Amino acid sequence: MRRLIITALALAFLSVFPLSAAALRVLIIGDTNDRSIGKSVVTDITNVEGLARTIAARTGLKLDLKILKGNDVKSKKVTDAVNKITAQPDDTVIFYYSGHGFRTKQVKTQWPLLYIPDAGDKGVDFQWVIDTLNKKNPRMVLAITDSCNSYIDSPPNINNNRAMAEDAMWKKLFVEFSGRIYISGSIPGQFSFGQDDIGGAFTSRFLTLLRSETKKKNTSWDTIMPLATRKILINSPQQKSQDPQYKLVKTTGVAAQEAQASIEPVQAQDTPAGEVSEACQGIQDFRAALTMLKDDLPEKIDFRRDKEDVQTYKDIVVALYDVGGDGEMKSLTRTMDRGLKRRQWPTFKQSFVKYEEHIGAIHQEQCGQ
Repeated sequence: MRRLIITALALAFLSVFPLSAAALRVLIIGDTNDRSIGKSVVTDITNVEGLARTIAARTGLKLDLKILKGNDVKSKKVTDAVNKITAQPDDTVIFYYSGHGFRTKQVKTQWPLLYIPDAGDKGVDFQWVIDTLNKKNPRMVLAITDSCNSYIDSPPNINNNRAMAEDAMWKKLFVEFSGRIYISGSIPGQFSFGQDDIGGAFTSRFLTLLRSETKKKNTSWDTIMPLATRKILINSPQQKSQDPQYKLVKTTGVAAQEAQASIEPVQAQDTPAGEVSEACQGIQDFRAALTMLKDDLPEKIDFRRDKEDVQTYKDIVVALYDVGGDGEMKSLTRTMDRGLKRRQWPTFKQSFVKYEEHIGAIHQEQCGQ
């Protein structure tokens, strides 16, 4: 009987939480160890992480977030993190770097080299980051470096010389849009400025503008980017202004439409009276299978004697691992797995009960049942 339920679990789960659901892949890198700019970099990381979580919450995109800071900002770790981003055709990828930047006479593009302490004057080329992300062919790439773009033979550092809607609008920008957006905090030859309390001047403006624009009835990247990259008055003795730069490339295809369809929540009111949507039916079937298993769980189990039952519960955990789900579901699955491996039956049982209750809450929220 339990074997049949495991099959029902897998089939129902796949219909409700598809493995190919669009994701938001975010890599944030910040040189927080730098004595001159570290505090403002910390602010930038906090702000951009908050932005990523807002985008995920507003759009339904599954958040995959990685942050490199402090002692982890090493050239190999940075390049490995970029290379290891696994992007599907419907995914949105965001790369953000906060730290020192520079350029040399040999740099032919408009983009700076990212200063990574152990890389010296070689840095990590922002153009390489752009090219590497593009090869992964996601639906959207947003790559930002809030760093200087000045020549290394320019005058030495001045103090702190670096760059300092609603759901529908968030979805329009990060789910419906297909293309590439590349940004740096300053044009070739310039410094980028920042302050400890607000972070990089460009990052602060960009995030403020983005949150403001998404509250409007309509917006687009065509509107946002010219505003975000307007001249920033600095009034420093070394540089009167900072001029951010960007490149926006739109792509076409069906990926954006598919991504939007895959993350739209189920709305019970959209279903004709007397009918149950396919997605809601899937959640209902999945919950029913979980409930049957929950009611069949024994009070105690002997891990040495009841080997067949233990293997059945291990198979259930594997099935739940395979299909993932939201953060709570993954966490509870890991706890179940840990309970079985440590032969702690109460841990497994309590986690399974909570899992079943969580699916019930999802069913109620999405389907009103």
